[in-house]
Amino acid sequence: MRVVCGPSGLFSPTSTFWRVNREALMVLSGPRALLLELAHPLVAAGVAEHSDFRGDPLGRLFRTIGVMTALNFEEAGAARAAARHTQRCHRPVRGVLTEDVGPYLSGTPYTADDPLLRLWVLATLIDSVLQTYDCLIAPLSPADKRAYYADGQRLGQALGLPPEMMPPTYEDFETYMDSMLNSDQLTVGPDAHAIVRALFAHPSVGGLTRLMSFVSLGLLPERLRTAYGFGWGERHERWLRRFSALTRRVRPLVPGALCAHPQATRAEWSRNHRCTQTAKRTDG
Repeated sequence: MRVVCGPSGLFSPTSTFWRVNREALMVLSGPRALLLELAHPLVAAGVAEHSDFRGDPLGRLFRTIGVMTALNFEEAGAARAAARHTQRCHRPVRGVLTEDVGPYLSGTPYTADDPLLRLWVLATLIDSVLQTYDCLIAPLSPADKRAYYADGQRLGQALGLPPEMMPPTYEDFETYMDSMLNSDQLTVGPDAHAIVRALFAHPSVGGLTRLMSFVSLGLLPERLRTAYGFGWGERHERWLRRFSALTRRVRPLVPGALCAHPQATRAEWSRNHRCTQTAKRTDG
């Protein structure tokens, strides 16, 4: 769907960020991002102590997806409102670890305002989308990944992350991710295990969670997958390869409108309609 006037939100439909995130299959990146977040003991403690993960196990995941969707596709006012709401909700999230986890000792304080934790949460979203797109849609070029990350930096600023906290280039971002994924800063502790058990063993949503997380589990670093206790063998790897080959082969044959996130389609239609009406009034 061609956009005929300038952007009115944080991102333009012509941007790489929009093009990648509009793919409906990107929703399958969410569980990977969540599992990476929770692998940080301070993030896991904040979620465990300040959310109803047992009564509402999918709440954080859906809220995160909802905020990201609004920031991606909504008009500027609605996008800024979503960012402000997120910052307000995170403001009271603070506490201390109650036991040693990895390099973090009992009594270590945490706060959702910590820019290092906010950077990690944002990084898990960016990295998980890029990994999932490569797996299920098509490999992105280095230029596309740089463009996507540049927009991700704008997203970080919208969420209140100081610009100097983010790696300046995509290559620096890759180095940051590698260092985190291979560091004991990511240690799956008791809080992370408890949250994941609530997600995957919940009597009503556990089965759906396991199904929706299959791709994410396959793309999760092996050491973290093992630490969470997820089994993953050659059979699972074959299923993931076959599913990936199927989606990458079929996607070019399906009209883009049928593969798009509904909110992206609605936003594109709304922008085109508004621009068309503006052009008619101008011509008149």
